[in-house]
Amino acid sequence: MLFKGRTIALNGFNRFALMLVALGIANSLLPGPAAAKTLAAWVELIGFDMEASVRTIVTEESACPQFRSGAETVQMQVRAEPGPSVLAEKQAEFPVRVCEAKVPSAWGKITLEGVALPVPAAEFKRIVILGDTGCRIKKKNTQDCNEPKYWPYPRLANQAADARPDLVIHVGDYLYREKSCQGRADECPESPVGYGWNVWELDFFAPSSRLLAAAPWIMVRGNHETCKRAGEGWFRFLDHGPFPKKCPNADIGVSFVTGSKRLRFAVMDSAAIAKDNDDLDEEDDASSGDVENPDALLQQKFEQIAGKLDAPTWLLSHAPFNAVRLNKDTDADEVDDTIQQRALGSFLPATVKLIVSGHVHAFEAISFNGANSAHVPQLVVGDSGTKLAREPHVPNNVSGAAVTSGVVLSHFGYMVWDREGTNWDGQLFDERGSPTVRCKLIERDLICKKED
Repeated sequence: MLFKGRTIALNGFNRFALMLVALGIANSLLPGPAAAKTLAAWVELIGFDMEASVRTIVTEESACPQFRSGAETVQMQVRAEPGPSVLAEKQAEFPVRVCEAKVPSAWGKITLEGVALPVPAAEFKRIVILGDTGCRIKKKNTQDCNEPKYWPYPRLANQAADARPDLVIHVGDYLYREKSCQGRADECPESPVGYGWNVWELDFFAPSSRLLAAAPWIMVRGNHETCKRAGEGWFRFLDHGPFPKKCPNADIGVSFVTGSKRLRFAVMDSAAIAKDNDDLDEEDDASSGDVENPDALLQQKFEQIAGKLDAPTWLLSHAPFNAVRLNKDTDADEVDDTIQQRALGSFLPATVKLIVSGHVHAFEAISFNGANSAHVPQLVVGDSGTKLAREPHVPNNVSGAAVTSGVVLSHFGYMVWDREGTNWDGQLFDERGSPTVRCKLIERDLICKKED
């Protein structure tokens, strides 16, 4: 071997050393796990005592990343590998890896790739609520997804992030770009449709990025996320439990309770019983009429969590217990499907102070005889982006109970609730950031008034 003009004899030790060097060089050239290229990151509440899950979506070439909490480094684990649909009936492609790590409420600051992620606050003082956010592309009932006037969710989400909430609640229906409108709508936007990652990214993750970074979320499943539709993405990305091997029985998932000792959230999966019968629907491909004995099934799901509702509780369900909409055939006001009120109304303990839902594409606040009512007041925030329903009238009676206070408004918006001692003050904001409705929740008394 020549080195600076000199010849060096290679003995056995030198040959072995050179072999190790060569192997090291060769190994350094072999492909290994790529550094994570993160496409989305967020924190969601998934269990009792503020148990949370840190989630990331990375490219299919990327390994799951690590994050730091104080002096500890946590390696995230694979939740769902890249690939085609394995659960839902609709075939779709997911060329992304989903990663997660569960964290207890006691953890402090969390940083991922140098960026701080939101951690659950000890107490919730400001809560954002929104729902039914996606851009509808489905035959002739189509929105222009590139025009904020017609699809304002990106603007609403950014405004909600500016409110600096402690918690964000999404009451379901994240994906609406389902079927091509080519040849069916007068103006058909250029956009992918279906149920894969490319649609989830456009309809939810990209426009939600600032709000996902602003606060932890509670995710509620909507009827657009059933296994007949976008259920694959729901279970890969957002469901509170582990990624399952098959869809749940009757397509109704496990209920859970989260939140603090001052305010609990009972999260129920009503996606499969939320019928698609509003005035915009052209087909009933998400109807739940085939769920056998839904009352008994809902009661069973509720019994699993009832013992944990030991503090003031907001019950979160995509399908309302008591709401009103216009009949698409007769234009008459009608009470929305009340399966849950029938099945669970008499079982709800006094600690349940408010039911929060979406599904009806409007804002509704309906209260029954104040704090002493056996009926829990109903709040509907289904007006955060998808094409709005026509505005019904405030009902006089729902499910046999007199309505003592009510506001119904078909206008895009999101809600911000602020704690005032044991009470809550709420405002509905429109796409310009202006308040359109003001509310106060005192025990079971929900009083709302439109702004002049």
